[in-house]
Amino acid sequence: MKIAGREQLKRKILALPAAVRAELMAALRTSGHEINALQRQFVPKEDGVLASTIGMIENAGELKVTLVAGGKATTRPVRHGADTEYDYAFGQEFGTQKMPANPFFFPGYRLGKKRAKSRISRAIGKAARKVAAS
Repeated sequence: MKIAGREQLKRKILALPAAVRAELMAALRTSGHEINALQRQFVPKEDGVLASTIGMIENAGELKVTLVAGGKATTRPVRHGADTEYDYAFGQEFGTQKMPANPFFFPGYRLGKKRAKSRISRAIGKAARKVAAS
């Protein structure tokens, strides 16, 4: 039994992962930048160093972006003369023994999460429709 349009359907099915991957990565990048902007609005503006460390890492070859804050620029010694260090981005987010929490990272993430999920769902549907129409 021969099925009409079988080869065309096979081509569309094989094209689907690449199209979805491209649309999905664009949606992830846009959502990451949007969430980073929200996080920068909540960050304390004392010297601007912490705000400058908020960013996004795109993992090559993976459908994933990682939101980051802190790092070497925000690492400080625990006490003068002590060997241990801490990242004051964590101190701002969760608080310390001497300072209450001043969260900026997770509130921005929580605010942008729903919109990011919607954007990603729309991107998958858009890619599927694009492949189906071709």
